[in-house]
Amino acid sequence: MNVNFKLSNYIGTVYRDGQVVFSRDGFSVISPIGNKLSVFDLKNNVAKTLDIDCKFNIKQLTISPSGQHLLAADERGDVHVVHMVSETKVYTFRANKTVGALSFAPNATRVAICRDEDLQIHEMGRVRDFTSPFILSRTYKLSKDQLNTVDWSDDSRLIVAGGDDRVVRVVGSKDYKNLFIHPLASHKGRIVNCQFLKQSYDMISVCKRGLANVWTCNLRPGELQRGVWKKDEDDDSENATQTGHKKTEKIFFEKTKKYWLTQSSGSGTTVDVTAAQYQATTKILATAFNNGVIVLHEVPSFALIHNLQISEMSIQTVAWNCSGDWLAIGCGKGSTAQLVVWEWQSESYVMKQQGHSLRITSAEYSPDGALVATGAEDGKVKIWNTRSSFCTVTFSEHTSGVTAVKWIQSGRAILSASLDGTVRAHDLKRYRNFRTLVCPEPTQLATLAVDKAGDLVIAGAKEVFNIYIWSFETGHLLDILTGHESLISSIDIHANMIVSGSWDRTIKLWTIADSQAETVEVSHEVVDVKFSPAGDVIAVLTSDGVITFFEAKEMLNLGTIDTKLDTDPSRGSHDTITRKSAAKTKTFTRIRFSPDGSLLLAGGESNNFCIYSVPERLILKKWRITENRSLDGVVLDFNRRNFTEFGNMQLIDDSDDEEEPNNKMAIKLPGTKNFDLGERRSRPEVNIYEVAYCPTGRRFAVCSTEGVAVYSLDTVSTFDPFQLDSQTNHGIVRKALNNNDYSTALMASLRLNSSQLVTESLEAASISQIPLIVQSLPLVYAERLLKWMVEGNEMSSTQHVHFYMLWLRAILQHHGMHLKGRTDVATLTGIQQIMSQHQHHVTKLSNQNKFSLNWIVNIRKSMKSVKKECMDTSTSFDDEQNETSGSEPESDSDLEVMSD
Repeated sequence: MNVNFKLSNYIGTVYRDGQVVFSRDGFSVISPIGNKLSVFDLKNNVAKTLDIDCKFNIKQLTISPSGQHLLAADERGDVHVVHMVSETKVYTFRANKTVGALSFAPNATRVAICRDEDLQIHEMGRVRDFTSPFILSRTYKLSKDQLNTVDWSDDSRLIVAGGDDRVVRVVGSKDYKNLFIHPLASHKGRIVNCQFLKQSYDMISVCKRGLANVWTCNLRPGELQRGVWKKDEDDDSENATQTGHKKTEKIFFEKTKKYWLTQSSGSGTTVDVTAAQYQATTKILATAFNNGVIVLHEVPSFALIHNLQISEMSIQTVAWNCSGDWLAIGCGKGSTAQLVVWEWQSESYVMKQQGHSLRITSAEYSPDGALVATGAEDGKVKIWNTRSSFCTVTFSEHTSGVTAVKWIQSGRAILSASLDGTVRAHDLKRYRNFRTLVCPEPTQLATLAVDKAGDLVIAGAKEVFNIYIWSFETGHLLDILTGHESLISSIDIHANMIVSGSWDRTIKLWTIADSQAETVEVSHEVVDVKFSPAGDVIAVLTSDGVITFFEAKEMLNLGTIDTKLDTDPSRGSHDTITRKSAAKTKTFTRIRFSPDGSLLLAGGESNNFCIYSVPERLILKKWRITENRSLDGVVLDFNRRNFTEFGNMQLIDDSDDEEEPNNKMAIKLPGTKNFDLGERRSRPEVNIYEVAYCPTGRRFAVCSTEGVAVYSLDTVSTFDPFQLDSQTNHGIVRKALNNNDYSTALMASLRLNSSQLVTESLEAASISQIPLIVQSLPLVYAERLLKWMVEGNEMSSTQHVHFYMLWLRAILQHHGMHLKGRTDVATLTGIQQIMSQHQHHVTKLSNQNKFSLNWIVNIRKSMKSVKKECMDTSTSFDDEQNETSGSEPESDSDLEVMSD
């Protein structure tokens, strides 16, 4: 019984807030979702979530020039170093102040970090200190306000920074005689972006009011002189004259171009610039406004290239890829945010994804486990691909919140129940709402169930306490089951039996044929009921946190599980009672059987969710859905240092800016459909609204405030400490081969990326040792070996076809399940092409051999027939001679001699 599930992905959320960046190859977008990071691979059309587990929401990102390291800064000021190859957080640096911006130097030896009003330069990568990769080099006190943007020159010598004080300042990474701090004040609003041009000290700066300035420097790269800057220029000139040396030329910037970007926004001067990014290769400036418009200009002429409105929400961030072909755009905040990747040359969307605008209330796997359907309070039903984590289709026919979604057994349609009183059936082939089931009287539907045959649809009402049964084929109402006296919390169906639980503290087991019910009373309100996959056990979850198991036919009590201590809820910021008293009113609200019926997954009004063993009635494992302290209900109790004579400071909104630094969620007025500009905001509380098992039993999904978290048994960590060995060389490979340690030789050869060594390591092993070597290979090396087979020419041009096919079969047999959802499509397609190529050659060779053998056999048959004809002819000739002479052969030997 394996319960080692690990977080593999997040579905239902693509972007929350903060900065997005491209990977160095330009094919992947890295987007912050709360305290985690999602990587969208646009080349292979897949997405994954890095579980780096920060304490607060991530706001700022920067990636190293090599692409192997990523720096992520959260709201509190912690800077996390993430190794992108191993997808692991390796170090955390506490800045102790709000980080407004950070950037890697082009030579990857330094990092510039804006801490409130300070600019710090840290050195990275020193071998002498492994415990702290950040070594503070120098600190500049640049402003009295927050710094928002920072950039390096191409030679890593100059740094430009800007902030809320409307001044752009240029400083040096080291001591230079030409420069100390050079301020440039010409903007009307806070600085949104300032960057150096390519291979130059010239700059471009953009402010919030829409003014863009181009600054030309009097110095060129290489003209900065090392030394201490002197303030008294006259003394410097006198000393230079006396000594005969050339006078040191101070750095100077001249504004050569000025342009108002708001002229291209389409809304005049009433809009503000929220984000801007300059692409040095293509010389294009992308400017985003708070009305959802983004414009592209050519610099320095500022000729308008494109004007596009992405959405009605404010654009928070823009980012170019390395080639300048794609532009990543993050719009909105929180649950209403969306992520767009736009190709400006073809004016098309490479990716456009948006999650639910309100909390997700239900999720369900398709019968084959390839899709996940989610329903939310925004009235939309979305279908997500489990492999790519992208939304494939959105159904928005409901006029109110969706409370439940269910698949039919064939997987061709999805049913959704809503508070608008309807059950809608959506076709997944034509993507349309082809049937709507309506209640005879207006009421809200809270629960939904479908039988395995797909003939009956059952829904429970929220107000009239009735259960409605429709025919899925005709859409007619077949029956109405009455008897409950309070809200029907859950229903489930198996074969011809329906079980329903209600807040009236009863469970009813209905028979569909005669509409009769057997009633069982429980001690508390029923929260959820579920049939086991075999239908012989019914699990009932009550409001006191007790799961009771009943035998389905006789409703006999089989045992209980007390989950109260496993809930362990935290104290919310609005709770006026103690944590111990608040925990009495919180419990698990959702349960779900595993496909084999041996495990039970439970989650609810807590940050925890658990898996229980059904036969032993014991807890097997507990998880925490998040460690994000930007949400409410994560910390077990209050921080007493936040308490003052005015109360809890966490409940006081002390910000006077339109942009909320704490990512607080706006609370809309009842009935508003678009936007409500009220000042009512609060921190969302962590809760689990639904749990769902995949039919394969190797994954399950948890719907929470953060989105839909997918936990899988096939998640394998790519961190391998053996990769960090700097002593790997050709000698290690030779030594391992001499010692018959083929797995070590193969891994070292793959790390060295030497095709010759990989070939020698593979061909040195015997056929009987191939399965053992493959089993000892970690998954990351097996995947790399597959890529080597595809990218190199050895696999396609080798004469040992059968030998390499044995290697390939061993890899797929042992690592196939893990490689199925991990390896990109290009690698698998390349393997298939190589196999098809070898199959074509082998088939051609076998056909030639077959034709040659057939020809030899036919020649042999023809020779035998000719020989037989000759024998018959000679025999007839002898008979004629014997008849003529009247003599006979003396013996059989004479006949044989004559025939010969």
